[in-house]
Amino acid sequence: MAQTVLCVDTPDRVSTVTDAVAAGDDLNAVSATSVSDATEVLIDDPVVCVVTAYDLSDGTGLDIVGAIREHAPQTPCVLFTDASPGEIDTAAFEETIVEYLNRDLPDADERLSFVVDDVISHSAQVGFLAPKNEGERLETLAAYDVDALPIEDSFDRLTDLIADRFDVAVSFIGLIEREEENFLACTGADWDSLTREDTICTHSMLQEDVMVVEDIDEDKRFSENEQLHDLGIVSYAGANMTAPDGSVIGQVCVLDHEPRSYDAGERETLQQYAETAMEILELRRRLHELDSESAATEVDQ
Repeated sequence: MAQTVLCVDTPDRVSTVTDAVAAGDDLNAVSATSVSDATEVLIDDPVVCVVTAYDLSDGTGLDIVGAIREHAPQTPCVLFTDASPGEIDTAAFEETIVEYLNRDLPDADERLSFVVDDVISHSAQVGFLAPKNEGERLETLAAYDVDALPIEDSFDRLTDLIADRFDVAVSFIGLIEREEENFLACTGADWDSLTREDTICTHSMLQEDVMVVEDIDEDKRFSENEQLHDLGIVSYAGANMTAPDGSVIGQVCVLDHEPRSYDAGERETLQQYAETAMEILELRRRLHELDSESAATEVDQ
């Protein structure tokens, strides 16, 4: 089945781009000649990659990258342009990885076909959206020295209860680090961590309420995420673990191998489990601090 690649360029050049992309195996190239047209395609149609010029009639390729973040953040983007890197405001890319290819190279069209094939084969969610307080959030997370806290047994029991309560294949408690999500406990699977690019929790942590994905195949953010498919994840629900300072440091989640919905009562229950997990973590942190202070006092004496 052919995969769709969105090619965005000026009217006089876009056909050259679509021809180069269509040369790839099983790729269907569709075109747009403006930021607004490209955004409509991203909203309405599933695409596996976007190839965009930098200079467009109503904006720049960076605006396309912004639309990708909002509508389909798992989609890889290739900036195919004759603008030099020095002319591009790369700070606007933030956490999103964007491939750059200079179209003035002698074999640019052939290289473009190769780059598109490569990013489609090896990318899922390219980059991720980070909370506005990401720096402060990571500092808060670091204060919970989980390696030093005796929490494993408590969290194992909690994920067992959660899996039984919701009758799901997998339940887990995960802390979201700078580049990955580390699982403190996981019932139903033997998982240690996932990169933030691959985990749904990267998105769930940005929502105030419990996030539910009834079927990832029906969600553009995750339908092309090979890692999720390899793990057998079809449905998801995640609730925030929020520290006392308001930072979201982790998630309590339930997963299943088939489409699944969660009503308002079930979402509230999952959120309560997340609050319980946070309370356990906070209590153990405080006890650890008291023990450390007591030990220091004994040494001073």
